Amino acid sequence: MSAKAWLLLLCLSFIWGASFYFVEIGLAYLELFWLVSLRLCSGATALYLWFRSRRLTLPKNRRFWLTAMVMGALNNVIPFTLIAYGQQFVTGGLASIVNANTAFISVIISGIFVASEPARWNRIAGVLIGVFGVGIAIGVGSPQAGHSDGSELIGGVAIILATVSYAFAAVWGRLKLTGYTPIQGAVGMLICSAAVSLLASCLISGQPGLRLTHNVFDAVQLLVGLGVLGTALAYLLYLRILQLAGSSNLMLVTIIVPVFAVALDAAILGQFVSGRNLLEFAVVAVGLLVLDGWLAERLKKGASE
Repeated sequence: MSAKAWLLLLCLSFIWGASFYFVEIGLAYLELFWLVSLRLCSGATALYLWFRSRRLTLPKNRRFWLTAMVMGALNNVIPFTLIAYGQQFVTGGLASIVNANTAFISVIISGIFVASEPARWNRIAGVLIGVFGVGIAIGVGSPQAGHSDGSELIGGVAIILATVSYAFAAVWGRLKLTGYTPIQGAVGMLICSAAVSLLASCLISGQPGLRLTHNVFDAVQLLVGLGVLGTALAYLLYLRILQLAGSSNLMLVTIIVPVFAVALDAAILGQFVSGRNLLEFAVVAVGLLVLDGWLAERLKKGASE
């Protein structure tokens, strides 16, 4: 990868890693449905303004908006809500480690629903390693799962379910969003997810509390950190890295995000992950490298030298 691609990759990893910290801050002020709405509405607004500033337009056909609605639910509303729910029981650092299992779940879901997805040995081996990592993450074999009340298990399972939603979103986008540019898909998806989350918040939670108005700094943190940076800018960086470095190198983000999330939790909130959590991260990182074929390529290159 070029130096520019690496820089963008690190920026995206930091932004997504920081989003777990901002969710923890937000849960102190907002009910989780309204926190998700804040993130999606501010992110959709920022991305749409950028989109229009480039004189770009969105498709007006019904197929696009129905597809974007489903994509928004699967890729934003459902996983963001489940992650926020899970972070009521686990730290942002641990949430980011569990969330790194998205790639493994995606391979399983794609193998079931996408006929063209080959079942190569590295994919099978990577998934098996990832499943072992998931077991460590949610405390399989440990009745207490890290806490006497089993709360870490509840949080871990919620975030695993979020990764399943992300995986279905990837399959849905691959099958249904063909014929549209990636940025059109991202903007349409965010607009729809913002509308869905706002409606869900009103129906489920009623009027939002006003605790956030008493702390302007945290309010700005959430709007900028979760919405503008963690959602709008993150999508732009993601698409740019995909263009510069390809999907294979983009998977490295999944490994780097937990590093920043854990570091921010420790530095700012004084929250540290356990040895079991670090072991899970190490297993997931190895599994991702095997899944991507990176490890096999390096071993083959070393043997030939």
